[in-house]
Amino acid sequence: MQTPVSVIEILGPGCARCQETHRVVRHVVDEAGLGCEVQKVESLERMVDLGVMRTPAVAIDGKVVLSGRVPKVEEVRRLLGVA
Repeated sequence: MQTPVSVIEILGPGCARCQETHRVVRHVVDEAGLGCEVQKVESLERMVDLGVMRTPAVAIDGKVVLSGRVPKVEEVRRLLGVA
């Protein structure tokens, strides 16, 4: 059984692609009824800490799982174990 996700971070400067990534992730979390926290992070320091080179990026519990593009709904479901 997969460990429940506690925090999902959407990392980026706030551009349209970052906002769309946040919308897609939030949709999947809400649809699946997950009790995790979704954070929109615009801190350059946090991005550097996680080694993000391209945005938008998605980190699950402090581990970057996607960067440089907007994910599809199905991909987010798979990453969160609700596929």
